[in-house]
Order: sequence, then structure tokens, then C-alpha cells
Amino acid sequence: MASTIGIISLSSGIIGEDFVKHEVDLGIQRLKDLGLNPIFLPHSLKGLDFIKEHPEARAEDLIHAFSDDSIDMILCAIGGDDTYRLLPYLFENDQLQKVIKPKIFLGFSDTTMNHLMLHKLGVKTFYGQSFLADICELDKEMLLHFLKTF
Repeated sequence: MASTIGIISLSSGIIGEDFVKHEVDLGIQRLKDLGLNPIFLPHSLKGLDFIKEHPEARAEDLIHAFSDDSIDMILCAIGGDDTYRLLPYLFENDQLQKVIKPKIFLGFSDTTMNHLMLHKLGVKTFYGQSFLADICELDKEMLLHFLKTF
């Protein structure tokens, strides 16, 4: 079972905004209650504007997540609308391919682009839950159903 979960903002930086801090804190606690160790990749909590303006930083975080042997699972914070902007920073000099190794990668929506690029590199991924929309925001009843598949 994965013990350390790297939470990454590949598309939207919403989890870095003050107005969702209470949800992020709840999500962290829920993962800890499951015996998991959630960590945030270096740029994940920098907010909407930073994430939108710095696709290279998002790419660095993904490379970091695959490079860091202490991270067992990569969990996308949420979807969004421009993750395609990471591609040049990940594939130009085979940066991602150099560090890729089997890990659980989970997310949905705009993250579909990430699933496709990882598939191109031979990585099996899971199209499913995200940190904010599922772990943080689900009420207790729905969370029980979610936990059966997580």
C-alpha cells in the first residue's frame, strides 16, 4: 500500500488559495487518519496565478514526484484547463523519461493529458479521484463510498 502521497497541482493552483485552506486541512487530516503521509510538491500550494503563469514549475514538480523514491503515489489536486502547457518542459530533452518509474498516478478531468503522456512512456495510471474534489470536499457519507475504491 502507498504510504506517502505526493499531492501535485498540474493544472489548477486552487489548493494554494486561502478560501480553500479549510478544505485542504480537512483533506490532509483525512489522509492521515487512513495512516497515509500526504506531502505537497514544492509549487503545489502557490495559488492560481503562480500555477497558471509557470507551467515549467508544474513540470518540475512532476519530475520531482517521479524522482523522489519516498513518494509512493502521485495524487492530482484537481483538474483544470491547461496541463498541455507542461509537455515541452517534460519531453523536450526527455526530462520525464529519464526519471520515470512505476508509481501510482491518480487524477481526472484535465489530468487526462497527463495520463496520455505517461501512457506514452509506459506508465500505468489510474483515472479517478482528486485531492480537492474527493478527499477534501466529500461529506462523510459519500467519503465512505469513496474510501472503498481509493
